[in-house]
Amino acid sequence: MAAQRIVKYPPKRGQLSKSQVERAVREVFEARGVPIEPKRDTYKYHLKRGNKVIRSGITNNLDRREKEHQRNYGKDVHVQQVGNRTTREGAREWEKKQRRGTS
Repeated sequence: MAAQRIVKYPPKRGQLSKSQVERAVREVFEARGVPIEPKRDTYKYHLKRGNKVIRSGITNNLDRREKEHQRNYGKDVHVQQVGNRTTREGAREWEKKQRRGTS
């Protein structure tokens, strides 16, 4: 039989980082048997010049990514969101299919 781990609630606000708080909350949920849905925080996008798709990719911040691409490809490119936000894993699968040329 596995030893049971004691989960302590986080101390006062501001003493833990966001990731530490998320980890503690996840541990409490898991200890109580509550299923945890993966975050849908990743965007799929096409980088376009005019109507032509130059490349496809994923990001968690479309504005930042567009500015990065404009530094590399010029100011005449723009990012167009594809579909809704999704999980990181789902977005990676989509990105692989885009590189293979399948939808």
